[in-house]
Amino acid sequence: MRPHRPMRALVGAFLVVAAVVAALALYTSLGDKTEVLAVARNVLAGEQITSADLRVVAISSDDDIPTIAAERRDEIVGQYARVRLAAGALLVDESVQPRPLVDPDRVLMSVEVPAGQVPVGLREQSRIVLVVLPEATGTSTVPVLVEATVAAVPRNLADVVSGASGSGGMVALSVEVPADLVAVVGSAGAVSVGVLDPAAPFPGATATTDPAGDAGNSAADSDAATDVVEPGDGAGEPAPSTTAAAVGAQPTAPPPPGGGGG
Repeated sequence: MRPHRPMRALVGAFLVVAAVVAALALYTSLGDKTEVLAVARNVLAGEQITSADLRVVAISSDDDIPTIAAERRDEIVGQYARVRLAAGALLVDESVQPRPLVDPDRVLMSVEVPAGQVPVGLREQSRIVLVVLPEATGTSTVPVLVEATVAAVPRNLADVVSGASGSGGMVALSVEVPADLVAVVGSAGAVSVGVLDPAAPFPGATATTDPAGDAGNSAADSDAATDVVEPGDGAGEPAPSTTAAAVGAQPTAPPPPGGGGG
C-alpha cells in the first residue's frame, strides 16, 4: 500500500480554492461598473439642459476619464451647455455652466485682436475692457472704452499667442457687450483688449467732463483722452469727452485738427 500524504492533499486543495477565488475576483472586477451621465440627444451651445437631454450609462470604474456621476442628474438639469453636446457623449463639468451662455441684456459679438496683443491670463468669463478705435472718417478718432465679458476663446489660444511673435496673426474672441454699444464695437477700426480685476472699478469711472471753457486747453492734451461709453449713451454716438486713466495697450489718439497751441 502507498502511504497517505495528507500534506500534499491539503496543498492541492488550497491551490484549487485560490484559483477559484482569483477567478471570482477577476469576474467581479470586470463587472464593476459606475453609472455616469451621457447626452441623450444633441444639445446646442447655450441651450438649457433638460432631463430628457440626459441618460445614464455604466462604464468600468477603473476608466480614468472625466465624468459626472449619475447621482448629480438633478444638479445638471437646468444648467446651460457651454459647447455643442453630441448625442452619446459622456457629460463633463467643463461642458456645462449654471448661468446662460449669453447675458439676456447683452449681445454676443466677435472681435479680432492682434495675437501679439492678447493679454496673459485671458480666458472665458474674463472681465475685460475693449479699447475701441473708430474708423478714420474725418470725425473724432478718440478711443472708446467698452466693458465686456469674454464668452469664448479659441481652443488653441495659448499656442497662437506663444507663436505670435512677428506673425501678424489675428485672434477672434467671442465677447458679450451691452446691447446699445453694439454699433460702437461693430464699426471699430481696431480693437485692443485689457483684462480687469473682477472687483476693480471700470477705467474712467471717476473721469470728469472737461468744462466748455477749457476746451482749447484740453485739446492740447487730447493724446491722453478717451471716450468712456456707458450703456444707455446711445449706439454709435460718442460720450462727452472725458479724461481717463491710461489702459494697457491703449492706442494713442491723434490731436484734433487745429487743437494744438504750438
